[in-house]
Amino acid sequence: MEEPPQPKGTFKVHVSGFPTYTQPQDLVRVFESYGSVKVDKISNKFALLNFSDADDAKEAIDDTNKVNIYGEFLTVRAFSSRDSAKQNAAKKKQKGAIVEPRLISLAGDFHSQLDSVLNAVRLTQEEVTKLSALYADLERYLQQLWPGCVALPFGSITTGLGIKSSDADCFIQLPAVFRHPDTNFVNKAKKLLQKYPRAFAEVLAIPRANTPIVKCFHVPTAVHCDLTFKTPLGARNSRLIAFLLHADPRLVPVAVVLKYWAKVHGLSGTGKLSNYALTMLIIFYLQQPEAILPSVEWLQRDSSDDVIIDSWNTGFKCNHELLPKTKNTSPISELLGGFFQYYSSFDFDKKVACPLTGSPLAKELFTDLNNLPPVFERYKRNVMERSSLPLKFTTSMCVQDPIDLSHNVACSINSRLAFEIKAYFKFAADAYEKEKENGCTGFLKILLLQKPKLPRKENLLEYKFVLYPHILQFIDSADWKTVVREIMMQLFEMCKICLTKVEEKPIEGARNQRERYTGTIVKAIWKRKQFTKLYSCSNLSFITKQTRITEEVMKVVKESFRVNFQLTLTYAHNSRNVLASIKLIEGEVILFLEFGKFFKSSFQDWFLTLLRPYILSKDKANAPVANGSSRESDSQATDNTEDKPAGIQDAVVTREDSDSSSENIPDTINNTIDTNDNNTEDPKDRATDTKNSKDIATDTKHIKDIDNDTKYNANNDTNGNDTNDNKTSTQ
Repeated sequence: MEEPPQPKGTFKVHVSGFPTYTQPQDLVRVFESYGSVKVDKISNKFALLNFSDADDAKEAIDDTNKVNIYGEFLTVRAFSSRDSAKQNAAKKKQKGAIVEPRLISLAGDFHSQLDSVLNAVRLTQEEVTKLSALYADLERYLQQLWPGCVALPFGSITTGLGIKSSDADCFIQLPAVFRHPDTNFVNKAKKLLQKYPRAFAEVLAIPRANTPIVKCFHVPTAVHCDLTFKTPLGARNSRLIAFLLHADPRLVPVAVVLKYWAKVHGLSGTGKLSNYALTMLIIFYLQQPEAILPSVEWLQRDSSDDVIIDSWNTGFKCNHELLPKTKNTSPISELLGGFFQYYSSFDFDKKVACPLTGSPLAKELFTDLNNLPPVFERYKRNVMERSSLPLKFTTSMCVQDPIDLSHNVACSINSRLAFEIKAYFKFAADAYEKEKENGCTGFLKILLLQKPKLPRKENLLEYKFVLYPHILQFIDSADWKTVVREIMMQLFEMCKICLTKVEEKPIEGARNQRERYTGTIVKAIWKRKQFTKLYSCSNLSFITKQTRITEEVMKVVKESFRVNFQLTLTYAHNSRNVLASIKLIEGEVILFLEFGKFFKSSFQDWFLTLLRPYILSKDKANAPVANGSSRESDSQATDNTEDKPAGIQDAVVTREDSDSSSENIPDTINNTIDTNDNNTEDPKDRATDTKNSKDIATDTKHIKDIDNDTKYNANNDTNGNDTNDNKTSTQ
């Protein structure tokens, strides 16, 4: 046990182990029997006491683990500023232990660079050996509560994948006599370890997690550690990983680089892609043709190898000599690049990565247990007997644990993070494709020092624009909202997207009127460029032309998908302002992003084109607006209007014609917008076109007001509408 240092000219002592509700006066009451004492500092974990006499302090220290307060024995030791500084330095060193890639020498050929990376980031054998002190301390202290308990390490440090920022994982195996289902092991362990602050710091219990753990910092080795008491499955998983990744000398270097890559770019960690999930992705990739590793099912075919723990088979054939011989002779650079190529095209929306079978499985198979192949008999039995929950396969990424088949090890990854991970896969795959002809000399530099350009987070799942309030004021109808609504419906009809209105009760006192519609995109209708050129010389009306182009795209584009979205039109009550927005409800984020760009660019142009017949000429601009006027002739005019770059006839003109046409348009919308039908146009360019208009600058306030009003309505929606919005934003 700890031998506290004797005081040398200091009268300050460090006290720990008291209950969290202990007050300073309680400590004074207990320790004043030794002499005059004051409480210098107190927290939930420790207190610093000042004695007026060194002999009094020494006497208190000699009684460590004998002094009692509220039934708890206290640890008393001399306060050492050197110990405190050493402990803080160790913590800081560990928390910032990841080596920055820019500090690694990436010179020479690929293999020289690989050696530099591995030497810089991997735990050395000496560092791994030192960790034995951690496991020894855990056993020594925890055996006070549970005599005979054993600390069983598992995780990346035991599989050979440990890097300098790795935490230690440890399963505390208790003798059967202590294993009671209602016992709160983690809280008991926390209280015990807190009594030894020179060995363990930052002790935290998480009892309500799916797997309850104790997190702590081991001061002598400067390593963070997670303790679990629930199940040895983690240790069995680590045994399987170590066996597989040591089946071929190329595999551990590949896995270490990938683990470091994920850490550098912030893709792994708490609430992100776990190291275990990443390792399963690596193993699954190595099971694909030409396979280097066999499926886990192949390893478990001999029932004599079975080891059943918690209803799952954790046993396997653990003899490398018996593994199937591989024909794959790819170098490490090719295996590394191949990992990114494989997952950049992997359909995570529809497929499950299944190391048990070694091949992708359709998610829909898991909707009905009867659909699953015979290899899942144990899974089906455990689910039907309710000893295990069904696999969570509907998440953005599904990677099935090869032992606990009910566990999706990537279930915590949300759609935002899944999108980022896929973007990094694609970026790295492109880098490999570019560098492989040069011997991959620049591959690691790109992989570790560069990253893909991602959309801003707040704009990822929603696109919106304001429908030109300076132009809407010239609509020749008091029922201007109906005009806007019908045009928006026509835009989606031209794209063969059927909208369904969401019925909602009006909100009393709301400053804006809001309408919601849902729709589904099934084809990449934004891929129109070649057909737009094809139809550029036709005499078809604008609506007919765009509808035909959509039909052509849907015939040619083979890939089908389902992206569900919500369209919201928000009308201001006191001014002609309309905010149009689309939000992703469900589906592939990348596809929604493509549609969102198309929505913000082409839809704005098309809206102006279809608005032409409804706009007053200058002669009528000051005349009273008629109510409920028929627009049948106007619609006809739209169909017969020559299909020029989209603009407003007699209202909005292209820059080239603005001077000559200025007499025929309302003054307030002169020099407005050059709206060419180009679905690749950046919406920022359009904003630049309107930048210098005073009227549009004035309307900026309306844009902000209507956007804020939309948020106001959502927050005050008493009919559950705000809940729907929140669900959409979370998808």
